[in-house]
Amino acid sequence: MAELSTAEIAFRLFVAGVAMVGPTLLFLGFWRFMLWLRDDALIDVLVARGTLDEQPAPSAADVLATATASHPGARRCPFCETRNFPGVVQCRDCGKRLR
Repeated sequence: MAELSTAEIAFRLFVAGVAMVGPTLLFLGFWRFMLWLRDDALIDVLVARGTLDEQPAPSAADVLATATASHPGARRCPFCETRNFPGVVQCRDCGKRLR
């Protein structure tokens, strides 16, 4: 085999480093972007600018948690302390059987 010069070895090491570190940095950047999109302050700013017409609708999990907490016969799971509707057999959060 032909011997590689120092510049060729350095270039190959650089390419290998970029191939190993690049996807990680892209993933971390994507993760930070997703956290930024999830930020409630961003939604408030967009509503104030008029970009969004109104606050987005709450998620199904928020509605269920509010309905469960305000229900008079709600039962607490003995394992995870989640409130559940009366009459359910399994906890909606941990899935364990309610007593």
